[in-house]
Amino acid sequence: MRLRLLCVLLFMVGADRCRCQDSVSLHKVDSVSYDVDSMRTRHAAHDTLGLRNDTAWADGHDETAKRLSPIDIALRQEASWAGIPWVAAGLAIQRDRKSVRSLRNKFQYNFHNTTDNYSQYAPFGLTTALKLAGVKGRSGMGRYAVSSALSFAVMATLVNSMKYSARELRPDGTTRNSFPSGHTATAFAAATILHKEYGLTRSPWYSLIGYTLATATGCMRVLNNRHWVSDTFAGAGLGILSTELGYTMADLLFKNRGLQLPYRLNSTDLIRHPSFFNVQMGLGVGSQSLDLTKDNPDLQEYYEDVNVRKLRLSKATVVGVEGAWFFNPYVGIGGRMRGVCRKVRNWNDFTQSPFTDLALFAPQLKGFMDSYTLHVMSDQLSEFSVSGGAYFSYPFSASMALGTKLLIGRNYLRGLDINAEVKGRQRDIDVSVEADGHRRILAYEVLGDVSANGKPYSATWNFLSVEGNRTFCFGTGLSLTFAHRSMMAWKMFVDYDFTRRSYTVRHTPAAFIREAARKLTFEGEPVAHPDKYIQTNIYKQRKSISSLVVGGAFVITL
Repeated sequence: MRLRLLCVLLFMVGADRCRCQDSVSLHKVDSVSYDVDSMRTRHAAHDTLGLRNDTAWADGHDETAKRLSPIDIALRQEASWAGIPWVAAGLAIQRDRKSVRSLRNKFQYNFHNTTDNYSQYAPFGLTTALKLAGVKGRSGMGRYAVSSALSFAVMATLVNSMKYSARELRPDGTTRNSFPSGHTATAFAAATILHKEYGLTRSPWYSLIGYTLATATGCMRVLNNRHWVSDTFAGAGLGILSTELGYTMADLLFKNRGLQLPYRLNSTDLIRHPSFFNVQMGLGVGSQSLDLTKDNPDLQEYYEDVNVRKLRLSKATVVGVEGAWFFNPYVGIGGRMRGVCRKVRNWNDFTQSPFTDLALFAPQLKGFMDSYTLHVMSDQLSEFSVSGGAYFSYPFSASMALGTKLLIGRNYLRGLDINAEVKGRQRDIDVSVEADGHRRILAYEVLGDVSANGKPYSATWNFLSVEGNRTFCFGTGLSLTFAHRSMMAWKMFVDYDFTRRSYTVRHTPAAFIREAARKLTFEGEPVAHPDKYIQTNIYKQRKSISSLVVGGAFVITL
């Protein structure tokens, strides 16, 4: 599925590059030279914000219109199919959606915020407010109203037909209309309207504001536990696609009527506009492992009979956002936020308990411990990192650029948990200290026999956990960006990240003694505080982790 997603991205990029060869361009790609005088004539400075002055549609556009039919103009020059790979990404990541959800559960489990109910409309509200304030954009008010209405109508039709066909259960278990996310689709449809009306005609900062608000809406839908990450990716794609279709239909209806400002550029230019904001998804390459029993004699002894030592980690699932502002076509600064999920493939092996058949080897304990069961509570190593640094770009042409970066930041990790559950009947228990080589350990003696069994008890506690400290992370990588159209682009990347952190392993095999002891003594003397005699074995180890991530990103150029 992941390979299929990458193929879809490459296919879309290739198709768009071929179409761009037939369109009218304001620059010569081979010589990387520009018709500066023509650009100045067609786009004079408008105000102190650096916004473009409202002019008639460019002569080049009019000449092209004479040669092409309205349908050709709408489909070949105006429409963008950038939403399709988003939908493909949503379908591709469905199998790993629970892994990504672990990020939410571990970092923001109690998150609840209703802002997403309103932020989905914010880009559309901003666009409408600008129209009412008299700020000219791509369309006049009448054409804008029809284009927007068609966009939202297409979006509602696509989203609702898929919701009630897929019948996907929401992560909070409430209803079966999770896929795709309607809030995210609305937000990205609204952001694309803002992008078309003002981002492409006046300033790319309008596009950045709109898509940032839309991305935040999608993130909050996941944080609020109302949607899987796959729902939001598909919703974003449907939102973008709906606006493109809505505007295409309006273009066919209105033709050249009601147009106010031309697009600043007829195509995406990676030389003049190397700055970017992107939403990305990737897959970790290579295998990782962590020796859980290294320098840990307690775990070595505990798992001696079941022969497990290392945690075998699956390939990482990666989602994130990234952006950079370039001072010139080659050098800039920026940052990245990224979530990484790795599932432990053999974590269930560590739920094998040597106490399961204890009564067979010690008949006198029958009834004291009827069951000793281990349950996996979390089998995901989840990381969240924030980093920043220098970004570099080398444009091969206006439509393709090679990029790299040097980043430093902070990395946060949430680890693994196994809980234990024990049931039985109470007995008197005496605690003593025994020497085991250079160590002193607590030993528990269960007094009496079957006839001494008392009241039933039940105990649940954290049996085994693995955590990691906050640490610095370092990153670099290579990327290849392909211009799409309408200031959009696609990026394929290979990132390398390095962290060195301290892992803490906590093992508490006998915490049930609190509930199981009818009377607890220490070497025959009554115990007032039983918690002092519950031993937790804590071991630390440092390990360096190098990770390689291959993925793709949807890019807004600035």
